[in-house]
Amino acid sequence: MVDVGTQTERFEHHRSTPLASPEQSDDECSFSDIINHSGDMSWSPGEEMLSEPSEEEPEELESLSDTNAVDKFIVCQRQLLSLFTVCPACCGETQGHIMHPEGTFIKVKQACRTCGYERYWQNQEKVHRNMPACNLLLSGAIHFSGCMATQTIRMLKLFGQQCISPGTFFRHQRYYTIPTIVQAWRNEQRGIIRELKETGGGLILSGDCRSDSPGHCAKYGSYSLIEDRINKVLDVQLVQSSEVPSSSWCELEGLKRSMQFLMDQDMQVSALITDRNRQVAKWVREEMCSEGTRHFFDVWHIGKSIQKALDAAAKERDCEDLKLWRPAIINHLYWAAASTPTGDPDEMEAKWQSMINHVQDIHEHSTPAFTSCAHPPLEGEARDKEWLEPGSPAASKLESVAARKALVKDIQQLSPQHQTFSLEAYHSLILHFAPKHTGFSFLGMYSRLLLAALHFNSNGNRDVARTSEGEARYAVRYPRFWKGGWVVHPIKEKTSYG
Repeated sequence: MVDVGTQTERFEHHRSTPLASPEQSDDECSFSDIINHSGDMSWSPGEEMLSEPSEEEPEELESLSDTNAVDKFIVCQRQLLSLFTVCPACCGETQGHIMHPEGTFIKVKQACRTCGYERYWQNQEKVHRNMPACNLLLSGAIHFSGCMATQTIRMLKLFGQQCISPGTFFRHQRYYTIPTIVQAWRNEQRGIIRELKETGGGLILSGDCRSDSPGHCAKYGSYSLIEDRINKVLDVQLVQSSEVPSSSWCELEGLKRSMQFLMDQDMQVSALITDRNRQVAKWVREEMCSEGTRHFFDVWHIGKSIQKALDAAAKERDCEDLKLWRPAIINHLYWAAASTPTGDPDEMEAKWQSMINHVQDIHEHSTPAFTSCAHPPLEGEARDKEWLEPGSPAASKLESVAARKALVKDIQQLSPQHQTFSLEAYHSLILHFAPKHTGFSFLGMYSRLLLAALHFNSNGNRDVARTSEGEARYAVRYPRFWKGGWVVHPIKEKTSYG
């Protein structure tokens, strides 16, 4: 009997969501290497992660590169063996036999009973430690493209394609693809830091945390920083919930690690834009503001909470008109921040409070920082609006929502120029590489976060696509959070993968 290397894997139950999946490989024991060396830009992950010597001969590397460059074709077994039915020596009838298939690798033996001629043919070269080249290339293609290994391999099996097993993929992931991804990220990060130091000035960062699953029982929290001037991911920190008191603490711990990394690189943070996480706000106020860092809140996050409050208020009796004013109120919030480039808190507060008077057709205000509305005298359609009656239930309810002490305090910290929309786009991109319905090992999750960061940095600044006449292309989109509203969105050039 021939041993074809059949494997079974034992899956353990995890209490956090998502439940354990086949994507959780056996590489958990190696994640401490990345944590311990996260601030060392000269560290090469392969040195610690490979349990055996990993230096490949130049000929093997060249052979792997050549194999990757050529096209691959799917050939049915019957058609392949038909090529070995004639002896090349005596032209007699022969028969080919497939020997020892190993993943995508096959070896065919052709023997002639008439003249004794015998030869062997294999469909690919072998590289490092007698490894079939296409086995490793397939693992790399699955990992680098963000596909799920078990689903991809199952699809190939259903198709009838001879391929690697999930266990082989996870070994390749641990010893080859993860070290390659981490090293590529270190090189990318090193180049970004060099670029920022040449540019000069303090960093302007957007930061936020992403949980690996919905709810409050996440296993991982990944904290990411984007440098808004160049629109590139600068740092990614992955925190396991077992390292902190609860999963809600992952955001603060990730920020601390990122700031320590930047401090080790002699980088000064000029501004930090985040959501309104109270733990983060307190820590930044105590630890970073004294060093000259200004902490701002993202307008979109505050606008989302105001929108929810207005929707709830509009459902109350005699407050239906608030729903008509909701888009204008949210636009005014953005204007209050964007029209105050210095970020003066008193001016932003006064501009926001002026909205309460404006919707009641009152355009002169008692606040010294903003004494009157900035718009010209209203005429025509601008004058013909559903103004709220002063003292009406709707006007009183709006004031109770917009003048809340906690909200006004947050509005004083609105970010005037930079927001976290690029960070939200990056988090959406992560869903392609690490969907929340799938569980990953620590290194599996970390490597996929880095893949998303590399992809974002390579494609985040694409130009707008143009027609053959050279005109910019646009499309109408209907964002979910606009609840039926539409926006004209520029169409970017095609994304690169490679």
